[in-house]
Amino acid sequence: MSKNKRLLRPGSRLSLLENMLVEPYKTIWDCCCDHGLLGMSLLKRSRAGEVIFVDVLEEQMKKLEATLRRNCPLDEYSWNVHCGDVKDIVVPNSDSQLFIIAGVGARQTVEFINSLCSSAPRTPFDLLICSVHGNYAVRNALISNGYKLKGEQIIFENNRFYEGIYVSRSGHEDIVNTGSKMWDWSNSDHQQYWRRIVGHYRQKARKDPEQYQPIIANYEALLTSSCNI
Repeated sequence: MSKNKRLLRPGSRLSLLENMLVEPYKTIWDCCCDHGLLGMSLLKRSRAGEVIFVDVLEEQMKKLEATLRRNCPLDEYSWNVHCGDVKDIVVPNSDSQLFIIAGVGARQTVEFINSLCSSAPRTPFDLLICSVHGNYAVRNALISNGYKLKGEQIIFENNRFYEGIYVSRSGHEDIVNTGSKMWDWSNSDHQQYWRRIVGHYRQKARKDPEQYQPIIANYEALLTSSCNI
């Protein structure tokens, strides 16, 4: 496969996530959702000196390793395949590292964030997050662990909405638990996404208003300066 051939379809969720990165990294850890495609694309586009692929599924990792050997030979690229739980990773004391966590739910995403940060509390590393849901909780976990925003984006694919969240501990822009600069109120997809989120939390608030009503209020506060919805 040519180094210049794109693995990701332009405009796809993974392609949009890839394009959020503003700098190359010495090491990128792809926590192997979507069969390692994002990490492989970053490797072939020279966005990383090395990519480490991590997942607990042994058969999937064997298939990925075979694909990597065909398309990214080790005499041209630096990569490693590790079959194990992301929660067992001890982040190396090294600079210029990025962890990609995508394609899993909020609970698992938060567990990964917390375990990585706990393993090396003084080691700076960036995160690129794209949870399949529950971004309010994900953002709160990032805030609690001292992260700042580098970029965020609403992504619409196959009738599902995602949030791409790119963060660093060395940034200067605070993370907002509802999202902030990603919202474009003139975009009908963004309006639809907002309605879905608020509708989801309103349903939950029927059983537990004390927990969910403040979340609804925070999302409704986004509209303070907008009358488009």
